[in-house]
Amino acid sequence: MKIKKYTQFLNESNGFSLGCVMIEVPVSNWDEIISSINKEDLYTDEGKPGIQDNPHVTVLYGLHEEVSLEQVKSVFEDIDESIDIKIEGIGIFENEKFDVVKFNVVPSSTLQDLHDKLSEFPNSNEYPEYEPHITLCYTKKGRGKKYEDLEYRHSVENVNEVCYSKPNGSKEYFSIR
Repeated sequence: MKIKKYTQFLNESNGFSLGCVMIEVPVSNWDEIISSINKEDLYTDEGKPGIQDNPHVTVLYGLHEEVSLEQVKSVFEDIDESIDIKIEGIGIFENEKFDVVKFNVVPSSTLQDLHDKLSEFPNSNEYPEYEPHITLCYTKKGRGKKYEDLEYRHSVENVNEVCYSKPNGSKEYFSIR
């Protein structure tokens, strides 16, 4: 009998899921960008959406159900500079079952600070290093590489819309400043 990780147990028992804090990024040509992805390449098993329908930078995934909207909002109250999202290239994350095609977001001190502060709340984040990115799509294993483009550049300034996707599935939106 294989012993499960604690987070696997939590995710499978009683419908418990985890919360996620995302910064919504208004990419004006999003539809044009995702239209270049071949539908035959998409991975849609295990609840993966194939193509991502709303561009966002995940600040932290894995928040537990006791983390309130007020706690999340408090992390964003002390931001004293605008959040600018700078994209340098299209890359991939690979795993055993699929590839994640993503915009490589340049790490900023603001994004890292937000991640670190949210990490102080109860969470089950399994990734030791924060790698900000914007997911474009999930592809079948080995098919993501053809979408890589390290020369791609884009930036979005003064991003200020945040979404807290709660463990129960509801979403709360709020603005910074």
